[in-house]
Amino acid sequence: MGIATRIILYILPLLLLVVVGLVFFGQGGAWEDLKDAVFGASKLLPEIKVGLDEQKAEVSIPDLHRESVGRVENTINNMLGSGKENCFADYGKLPELGEAGTSLTFELKGDKTSLTVQGGSGGKQMITDLYSEFENMKPCVIAGPGRITENFRDYFLLAEEPLLHPYYRPVSSLTLFYSTSGVNENSISIPELGLVNDLNDNGYLFTPDGEHICFFPTNDFGDDNDGLADAAFTQSGFFSEESIPVRIKEGKLKSC
Repeated sequence: MGIATRIILYILPLLLLVVVGLVFFGQGGAWEDLKDAVFGASKLLPEIKVGLDEQKAEVSIPDLHRESVGRVENTINNMLGSGKENCFADYGKLPELGEAGTSLTFELKGDKTSLTVQGGSGGKQMITDLYSEFENMKPCVIAGPGRITENFRDYFLLAEEPLLHPYYRPVSSLTLFYSTSGVNENSISIPELGLVNDLNDNGYLFTPDGEHICFFPTNDFGDDNDGLADAAFTQSGFFSEESIPVRIKEGKLKSC
């Protein structure tokens, strides 16, 4: 219970007792004393309001983060539905989320997926007005055992036929956050794979079927079970002609 709430709970019973006492035992001048008491108590109200505002301010995230969460939500909603097969979308890349800062957790719940955003003090408080649910969405990643990243790379980046399965991995949950382990940067955690990796995805998502929405764990160099190389998401460099943004721009990959 907050300090402001406790103050109110103490003041109201005392005022009630004063009123009752005056009704049964009060004298003429007692009402003047009651007014002074009431007005004196009312002087506390601005302080209580400030306390509530301060508590509200603690459970917040930077405006830049809030805007990015909105872009992620809108992008996912636009990717869902029939006809959205093997296509990509750009959610604008997350800003640096900060140590013990903002995090986004996607969790599969039956036939929908929830998005919970945490931030505030220690990065552990739920930002309730940013909670959302996506009907008929299932989270996935381009990572995991079984040649997932290789199959994805060969078809979508190297244009090798045919498309082999598996090329994505459905998961029950994942979290986007800022890691201070090793290089400080935005990262992705996938509990059921035991994987925590970089998130240098340049803001790209992928859906194979308009239902699964896939995130991209990334490696500094090379593709492996932990994800694709950072080079797959850059627009310049030695291998840029094989990157997702360049192939989309050239019309070689489909936008959702």
